[in-house]
Amino acid sequence: MLVRLLLWMIVGFLIYTVVQMIKHAILKPPAPPAEKSVRGEEMVQDPECGTYVPRSDAIKVQSKGATHYFCSPECRDKHQKRS
Repeated sequence: MLVRLLLWMIVGFLIYTVVQMIKHAILKPPAPPAEKSVRGEEMVQDPECGTYVPRSDAIKVQSKGATHYFCSPECRDKHQKRS
């Protein structure tokens, strides 16, 4: 009787562990943006919308001695209107 109870506890623990592993695999938080793209380029963040784009694909704007990189002309224009 005691052995049977012990076996059921072990099986229950194993089921619980597997369920927790699956839950963590499905609900894991998104990874932070990579510092480099798949091609190995540095990623830059658009100050308007927060999107990360490869430096070579970004729209570069010099403003007040600072360089800003944008993902699209729309974000660039919105940022320039606010500045």
